[in-house]
Amino acid sequence: MAGFTLSIAITAMKKATLTIRPYKNQRFVLDLRSIKQGRKFYASRDQAREARTRALELLKRHGGGWLDLPRDEQSDIMKAREELAALGATVRQAANHYTHYLEKVRQCNITVAELRDKVMDAKQRDGKSERYLESLRGYLGRFCRDFGSSQVATVTPEELDTWLRDLPYAPKSRLNFRQHIGVLFSAAKRWRMVEVNPIEFTERPKIVQGVPGILNVGELEQLLNAAQRTEPDTIPMLAIGFFAGLRTSEIHRLLWQEISLERGEIEVTAAKSKSAKRRFVPIQQNLAAWLRPFAKYQGPVVPEYWRGKLARAFKESGLVEAGLKCLPHNAVRHSYCSYLLALNDDAPKVAASMGHSTSYLIYQNYRALVRKSDAVAYFAIVPARESANVLPFQAANVSSK
Repeated sequence: MAGFTLSIAITAMKKATLTIRPYKNQRFVLDLRSIKQGRKFYASRDQAREARTRALELLKRHGGGWLDLPRDEQSDIMKAREELAALGATVRQAANHYTHYLEKVRQCNITVAELRDKVMDAKQRDGKSERYLESLRGYLGRFCRDFGSSQVATVTPEELDTWLRDLPYAPKSRLNFRQHIGVLFSAAKRWRMVEVNPIEFTERPKIVQGVPGILNVGELEQLLNAAQRTEPDTIPMLAIGFFAGLRTSEIHRLLWQEISLERGEIEVTAAKSKSAKRRFVPIQQNLAAWLRPFAKYQGPVVPEYWRGKLARAFKESGLVEAGLKCLPHNAVRHSYCSYLLALNDDAPKVAASMGHSTSYLIYQNYRALVRKSDAVAYFAIVPARESANVLPFQAANVSSK
């Protein structure tokens, strides 16, 4: 191969006379038309001879290929060579890297939208909950509006970083997007479509954890008493949230058949749990007092038109006039966890009751600092007519089967 290249170079040199001739105004012209470089003009014969020598050397070294390149391409190559040298790399290394990249793109001939469809199908066949699938579908759908037609192997961390930062959402929402998009590219990596997950190299939005919003004892009493007066069928869902700590989604799927006052427990089935694990949540004495008038009913715990009913109960509670415009985000679950932890100081038991495998999230997301005396008062909140029948709450009552 080397001999063949040298033969071409020699042939090209024979054809390329590269003559120097005098030109008007005491200048000299170097004729490079035989190697497709046109003519070049110099102020002296010596300058023209030096240029001819360089041209012949390049012709000998590269067989005419270099000199056949347009001047702008030659300039680009030299500039790239200098930039790569500053980084300790060569043009050949850069060419190898880009060739490998293009080969990966060729092999992974799938778009982001097509990958999204494959991932959604796999997650559904893996038995993921409809709630999870709906969430994943929503986040990936928004992502595909901008990247759906892009090939998976071409999406870079820099593009993802810019896209995430440009989202008109709070850091927590952008973090949710980052996590769901990570699911997409993790699947691509697992299926050998890409070598790395680009989302791993993006910046994680900083979340400043505020104090969890909870209701104090007086505020909760006002809310429950107002609900009892105006919208009594909302009492079970409120009481179960505040005194058993079920997630909103779990309460909305809960049936009366899954609540046993006799056994003193609420069954959260695996199909209705976020963690897909069955658990039993203890019914405390004050919760039993709130649920007892409704226990004869069958079917869903949450009534129809519950949004409007809760809004009317909240309005009638007087909390708005007291300065509380609405319930703080996730205040129901935050309140339960914070007061229960203050009462018994047993994070693992609280975590088990709330459906967590460890107590880490209890401290990270759900704990507000409250006094133990307030916790005792919290779990002693009962309907007025039941107050004489309910004993003070004991920390030992808290358990998880």
